[in-house]
Amino acid sequence: MKYTVIIIVVLSVFSCQKKSRLRELEKKDKIITMNSVSDYDSIIHSVKLKGDTLAYNELYYYLMDSNKKDRTDTLMYYSQIMAEKYKYDLAYFYYLTALCEKYDIPFKDANYSAINITSMDKLSRKEVENWLNKMLEKKIITQEQYDSVKR
Repeated sequence: MKYTVIIIVVLSVFSCQKKSRLRELEKKDKIITMNSVSDYDSIIHSVKLKGDTLAYNELYYYLMDSNKKDRTDTLMYYSQIMAEKYKYDLAYFYYLTALCEKYDIPFKDANYSAINITSMDKLSRKEVENWLNKMLEKKIITQEQYDSVKR
């Protein structure tokens, strides 16, 4: 009887400690979630108002981890800001990558010959061509890369 009481007391002590440890982990998870939201807001602020390239790259990789449907327009929006307002060359490339992804055009490893816009509707094709023209004018791509796009 004496041993049974001791075992019950010991088990209840360990059981309480385990629950408090779980509560501690839950609190940490909630804190991480809240921090990531505020970090996202500050990253957006740094990109839009300061042209912070490190924040933009962090945003780019964060968005690449999200689903395709939601990320392409968002990537295009912030890439256009960084490219046109802050003259960030890499943003031109990221914009084109998101644009191709939006229209299911294969484009990997800067292989411009893989871009085929022949089957696109006129408006979408014009959008891709305009962006490629901007990239050519800014000398972000070469004439050879520009010409390799299938029209």
